[in-house]
Amino acid sequence: MIKYMSRLIESIKLLNGQFHRLHYHQIRLDLVTLELFQQKNAINLSSELSKYTVPKTGLFKCRVIYDQQLCSVEFIPYESKQIQSLKVIHDPDIEYTHKYEDRSKIEELFNQRQFCDDVLIVKHGFVTDCSYSNIIFFDGYKWITPHTPLLKGTMRQFLLDAAEIKEQPVTIQDVPSFKSFRLINAMMGFDGPEIEVSKIVL
Repeated sequence: MIKYMSRLIESIKLLNGQFHRLHYHQIRLDLVTLELFQQKNAINLSSELSKYTVPKTGLFKCRVIYDQQLCSVEFIPYESKQIQSLKVIHDPDIEYTHKYEDRSKIEELFNQRQFCDDVLIVKHGFVTDCSYSNIIFFDGYKWITPHTPLLKGTMRQFLLDAAEIKEQPVTIQDVPSFKSFRLINAMMGFDGPEIEVSKIVL
């Protein structure tokens, strides 16, 4: 019996007609379809996306929805959210190992952000992710990403492979020892603002 919560998503950066880091999205999609559906090489993103007429100028999020097969593709004009503060939310039961279309649990946590722009989700004392992004911390010498993300993002993996960031355990008690943080996802790498850790509200 196939067990899965809902359909899945890949959010791919499309800039001036060029897809970015498509290889990383393909790797993740292949791992997901093998684990959840016992299917190998079920969807070839490059081949499927070549069937579409894509915008040639501007920044777009290419939103691919799939399960055992490709369900839909859409191109959404992208503007990054202005995140300047995070509210720490503890949840020992949160799970988001795969990029599911159903984000109701994360939305529930996001709605607890109070006056902050986003949430920083903590599980069993360890820092995980924000609602739409992984997080990286700067200690004055290097950038660190927690070893306990809810979702292993494609940008996170790209930066790890490029040795731009390091992975290590980060507890909520460790956070004040860092100088700043940035949020990263498929649409943004080091492009986002560097924010002081004092903007993380316990």
